[in-house]
Amino acid sequence: MSAQELESDHYDVIVIGTGLAESIAAASLAKAGKSILHLDPNEYYGGQQASLTLDELAIWAETQGQGEGAQSASSSSTGAYGITYSHASTSKLGPELERDKRRYALSLFSAVLPSRGKLIETLIASDVSKYVSFRLLDGVSIYETSLNTETGGEAGGIFRRVPGSKEEVFKDKSVGLLDKRRLMKFLLFAAGDFEQDDLLKGKEARPLLEFLQETFSIPAQLSQSIAYAISHCSGEKDETLAALVRTRRYLRSIGRYGPSAFLVGQYGGAGEVAQGFCRACAVFGGTYVLGPSALPSSIEQTSDGLSLQVPCHPRPVHAAHLISAPNHLPPDFVSLPLAPSSAVPESPSRSVQEESSASTSTAAHCVAITAIVPEALRRAGSQTGSGATAQDETGGESTETTAAKAEGEANDDTSIIVFPPVDGRPLVRCYINGEGSGSCPPGQYIIYLSATITPESNVKDVDPAEILRPYLSKITSRPIYEAYYLSHRPSTPPSASPSAASALPEKVIVLSPYGGDNLLTEGLDYEAEQGESAFHRVVRQMGEEIGGKQFFEKEVSEEEELGLDE
Repeated sequence: MSAQELESDHYDVIVIGTGLAESIAAASLAKAGKSILHLDPNEYYGGQQASLTLDELAIWAETQGQGEGAQSASSSSTGAYGITYSHASTSKLGPELERDKRRYALSLFSAVLPSRGKLIETLIASDVSKYVSFRLLDGVSIYETSLNTETGGEAGGIFRRVPGSKEEVFKDKSVGLLDKRRLMKFLLFAAGDFEQDDLLKGKEARPLLEFLQETFSIPAQLSQSIAYAISHCSGEKDETLAALVRTRRYLRSIGRYGPSAFLVGQYGGAGEVAQGFCRACAVFGGTYVLGPSALPSSIEQTSDGLSLQVPCHPRPVHAAHLISAPNHLPPDFVSLPLAPSSAVPESPSRSVQEESSASTSTAAHCVAITAIVPEALRRAGSQTGSGATAQDETGGESTETTAAKAEGEANDDTSIIVFPPVDGRPLVRCYINGEGSGSCPPGQYIIYLSATITPESNVKDVDPAEILRPYLSKITSRPIYEAYYLSHRPSTPPSASPSAASALPEKVIVLSPYGGDNLLTEGLDYEAEQGESAFHRVVRQMGEEIGGKQFFEKEVSEEEELGLDE
């Protein structure tokens, strides 16, 4: 496609941003026969879910800035309802990293895919599953802190793998027989239709930790493992009913593709999946323009839709409908009312507690790389996968590795690790990818850490490195690369704000970014729901024009496609 001119002045739908939700909407509408112009002012696919190489991540961090109030160049006044970033920093690349910088796929949206949920169903229905690859998550662990009996302070801790399935419960030697029976009773309860069960009545809003201990007599330590590693709670006050719904989906996901409830996306995860939907859109005739020339300089409402002035085209481009991520709309197109508390700190002295509010969710993030096998991935009597050699802290081969070679077992390559909240500090989630995910060179691991900062968090500094580096040191003592940043996500999206919705023309759909506190396990399904919702809104506005097409409607049945109908 020429950088100076498009093939047409008219499209049915223009989509701005190649994030996962936008890409799903674009592909589904193209499949339904609509002409699509898909724009992204970034030089890469994926938008807020992009997978970046090391050099791309360094450039991205520079555009976010190192201090308060930083936003990407494509952000606009709608940033109050989009995602903004600040306090971004990266370590310098050594010679080896500089040489291999293009061999990494580092995700801005580190998340795992539940084996049952909206995205997996969308991947199957759209056939985009043919373009992307997944592998099972190897395990989920929780960090159990040991206390110094004299001082009462932390004296270290251990990583304990959490059993999720019936088979894992019976194999786990760390849980006593009586507690195993109690745990199994709870798992059977949570996997069923518990909404009307007498055990739950009147306790729906109570904290899950209390419910587990009082209703099922599960000990405090085991209850904590269930709450944070199976129910994926974010704090001690998470309500029972919502936690049970998450637990049920987790349990029902186990066994669909194997012993794990989650899948790990290859080559960076979310960004690769988004690009898969972009490929599908292009197959059905979608037109793509990436880079600064794809950012509209103006958008005007017309009698039959919208008119956009785009630098890559000499004339106005017309469309009946517009779908966009909130960060990409020009400031003069619409002035959405600002939330009561901006997503960006006003001054260096402003505290995290003041910065976080009911309208904004602030989280600290770390992306790190290590060449040492993290202790949490080691299995008893094992060696590193794919022939990689584990090193001890001096750089030599560890005695554990030497002894394990005779066993021939492999360490885990991927894992979720949960650090429960302690002494008012926030819950921290860790997600590790090894070489098996295709995201880094052999013998290395990518470590993602994240923590949502709430007013209750015992955090005195907004510096994400200060918040997360102590947790990184528990995973690896020698990272070879570190990057840190803060993300600010709206808790009140445009779709939930009547004043914001009324400010938008009817044929403009602004997608809402995920604003919850469990992006790791919920984020991908949320994006898929946003993409499908945009499809249905466009279809409703088009009325009969779209011919009754359904979301990723198949032209032929699977039996016909495989030749089994004869």
